[in-house]
Amino acid sequence: MFAFRSDWAVWARGRLPPALLILALASLFAFGGDMGYFKRSAVHSENSAKNLAIAMNLSPSEGFRLFKARRLNLDGSPYYVLYGRFPIGGTALIKLAISPFETLSAKMAAARTLAALMFCGAVIFAYLAVARLAGSRWIALAAVLIAFSSYYALYYSDEVSNESAMDIFGIMLAFHGMAVFVQDGRFRQLALKACAALLIGWHVYALILSFIVFGLAREVVKHMRRRSDSSDDSGARKSVISLTAALVLSRHAALGAITALFGIALLGANLAGELRAYEGGDSRERAPSWQSALRRTVEAPPPDWDLRLFASRQLFRAGGAALPYALPWKRGYPEPVSPPALWVVFGGLAVCGALAGAALARRHRALWAALALFGFFWAIPVRNNTFSEWRDFEAVFYVGVPLALFAPALIRMRERWGVRPVAAAAIGAAAVFAISAFQMGRLDEDAQIAETQRAEMADYDVIREKTRGEVVAVSPEITGGELVNSDILEYYLAGSVLAESERGPTYPQIGRADFVISRHRDYNGFTPLTPENRRVFLYAAPPDPSDWHRAERRRVESGGEPAARSGFDLYLRGGSLHYIKDPCAEEDRAGRFFLSVHPIRVDDLPAERREIGHDNLNTEFAERGTPVFDGACMMKRPLPDYPIRLIETGQWQPGEDEIWRAAIIPPLSKRSVRYYNAIYESARASGEPLIRSDFDVHMQDGALIYTREPCAEDDALGRFFLSVHPANVADLPAHRRALGHDGLNFDFSPDGVVFGDRCMIRRDSNRHFGQAGRCAGGAAGGLRIGAVVGAAGGIRV
Repeated sequence: MFAFRSDWAVWARGRLPPALLILALASLFAFGGDMGYFKRSAVHSENSAKNLAIAMNLSPSEGFRLFKARRLNLDGSPYYVLYGRFPIGGTALIKLAISPFETLSAKMAAARTLAALMFCGAVIFAYLAVARLAGSRWIALAAVLIAFSSYYALYYSDEVSNESAMDIFGIMLAFHGMAVFVQDGRFRQLALKACAALLIGWHVYALILSFIVFGLAREVVKHMRRRSDSSDDSGARKSVISLTAALVLSRHAALGAITALFGIALLGANLAGELRAYEGGDSRERAPSWQSALRRTVEAPPPDWDLRLFASRQLFRAGGAALPYALPWKRGYPEPVSPPALWVVFGGLAVCGALAGAALARRHRALWAALALFGFFWAIPVRNNTFSEWRDFEAVFYVGVPLALFAPALIRMRERWGVRPVAAAAIGAAAVFAISAFQMGRLDEDAQIAETQRAEMADYDVIREKTRGEVVAVSPEITGGELVNSDILEYYLAGSVLAESERGPTYPQIGRADFVISRHRDYNGFTPLTPENRRVFLYAAPPDPSDWHRAERRRVESGGEPAARSGFDLYLRGGSLHYIKDPCAEEDRAGRFFLSVHPIRVDDLPAERREIGHDNLNTEFAERGTPVFDGACMMKRPLPDYPIRLIETGQWQPGEDEIWRAAIIPPLSKRSVRYYNAIYESARASGEPLIRSDFDVHMQDGALIYTREPCAEDDALGRFFLSVHPANVADLPAHRRALGHDGLNFDFSPDGVVFGDRCMIRRDSNRHFGQAGRCAGGAAGGLRIGAVVGAAGGIRV
C-alpha cells in the first residue's frame, strides 16, 4: 500500500547516494553541539519554549487542551493561557519525546533531537520523491542537499516548533505521497500522508492547494486539447458540463475535500477545548484557534502594510532559501526591514528559474510547479504574519524553490552530458551541506550561554519539585534579561500556576501566591527555600504581603539617592525603574504613567518604533503597583535590556494636563562606552573636521558629530546654536523663509554624553534637522556651513 518495495529499491539500489545522504545528515549532529539548552535568537528560543510548555501541559486530566500556562488575573481568578493554533499531532510527538526525562535540560535535548530527526526525515522523503520524479538517485541527492543547506533550513532545523522542521517533515511526507500518486496512481496513500501531515501543522495546506490548482489546470488544458482535436460540434454547453463533471469527480478535488474535512475536524477539536476553558461569554473572540483562522482568511492587513515591501521580503527569503549557507550569504538576525534590492532581484530570478524548470520538465510539470510556489501559496493568506521581519522562519517553506530549480536543471544536464557530471555535482552538494552544517554549528557555539542556562535550568528543576501545582509569584527582575522571557518561564514552571498577568509580573500577586521566586539570594531579608541554587531562588510567600513590600522598599532605598525626584521618587535598581511615594493618596495612584525609553542605538528598538526613536512602556498603577502599606505605595517597571541614554517618565490624567514629569540619564555601561568610543573614533578618522574650535564638528552619515577631548564638566554647559541653511529657501517652514535659515538650537543634554575624558554630541539629520536638512542633503552634502555652529558664550566660528 505505501510502496515500500519500490521506495526501498530507490534507496538501496546503488549504495553510494544513500550513504552520502546519511553522512551529510550526520554532520548536523556531529557539528550541532550540546542540545540541552536554548541557543540562537530570541524568536528561536521563544518558539521552542512555547511549544515545550504546551507539550508539558498536555494531559488527559486537562482534556488534552493546548495551553502554555495557568495564571491568575489581577483579581485573583485563574485562567488558561491558550495556544491552540496548531493541530495536536506535533505537540503529542513532543510530549512522547520528553516524557521519559525529568530535568529541564534533558527534556530540551530530547525535543530538539526530535526536531532534528524530523528535519532529517524531511530530507529523506524529499530525496525519495525527487528520485522517483527524476529517475535518478544522483539528481535527487544533489538537488535535495543543496535545497536543505540554506541558512533558513539549517538555522531552524532543530527548533521545537510546528512552524519549522516538524512542519517541513509533514510537507515532504505529503510531497512524497504526491510523487507516488502521479507515478503509480495511489490516491489512498496520498490522502493518508496528507492527513498525517495535517496532524503536525497547517502549512501543508499550501502544498495541497497548489497541487490541486495546478492539477485542475492541467485537466482543463487536456480537455481543451481533446475538444480541439474532436470533430464533434455538439456545442459549448455540453463541453462545459463535461469539463465541470470531470473536475468535480477528479482525484484532485477529492483530495481537497478529504483534507478540508479532516482539517475542520482538527480545528473543531481545538476550539472545543478552548471553549471549555472559558466560563460564559462569547469566547470565540478570545479563542486562539478562532483568532488564528480569522487572521489567515478574512482579516484585513494592518494600516502600515505595504504590498511592495511584502513582495520584496518574500523574494528576499526565496533567494536566501536557494543559496547554501556555505556560500557568502551570511547575515545577522533579524533580517533587514527593507531587503537589499540586489537580493530581491536574485530571489526573483530564483523563482523564475524554478517556474522555468517546471515548465521545461518533460513529466509531472504540475507537481514541479506546485512545489516551486507552495511557499507563496502560504504567504499570501497569512500576509499579516509573513510581512514581519522577525518571522523570517517562514522562509523554510520556500525550500520548494531550489528543489524545482535544481532538479529539472540536473535532469537536462544528465540528458546532455551523462550521469558523471551529475554524480560529481551530488558529491559536491554533500560536501556543501556538511560545510554549511559546520558553519551553522560554529554560529551557535556559545559556551558561556550554555553554562548559564544549564545552571538556571538546574535551579528551576529544584524549584519545580517544591512548587508543582502551587501558585508562584514571579519577581519582576526574573523576566527582564536575555535568558528568560515569558515563554521560557512558562516552560520552566510548567505545572505551577503563575501569579502574574498577561502584561507581566505585578506586586499585587504576591499576596495570592504560595511561593515567590527571585534572582536575589537572601532577598529582602527573607531566607530562601533553595539555598543551594546558584542563580534563581525560591521563597515562601510571606503571610502578610506588606512585609515583602517593606523589605523591597528598604532594599531599593538602601542603594543610594533616587535618580530623580518629582511626583514620585524614582530609583534605578537591577534593570528596573522603581516609583516610591510616601505618603501616598488615592489621587497619586490615579491616571496613567508614561515611560519613554530612548536607546543609545535606535536599531535596538523594535522595527515599528525606530522612526519615532524611543520605546513607550506606559502603564497604570493598578497593573504593576503595590497596595498601600504603611501609608506608602510603590511600583516597579522592568526596563529593556538594551543600552539606554535617556528615560522620560511622568503621570497624566487622560484629557487633562500632565501631573508631573521627570527625566533620567542612566549611568553609562561598558557596552555604552564602547559604542560611543566607536562613533567618536570613526568621526575623527573620517578626515578633517568641518569646524575646529572648542568642539570639533564632523559630518558623517547625515549627522553632525561634535567631539571634544579632554572634556571638563563646564564644557557641557551653555546653549549650543545650530543654523541650517537649505539649498532651497522654499524648503523652510513658512515662518523661517524671511530669515533664510532654520534655528535648531539645543542643550548638551539629552543628546550629549561624557565618557572618560571625552564628550560628544550626535545630531542626526533624520531626527533633528527636519525637512530643511534633508532637502539640503543632495545639493550641499547635508548642510551649508557658514557661521552656523556654536555654543552660547563658547564657540565663535
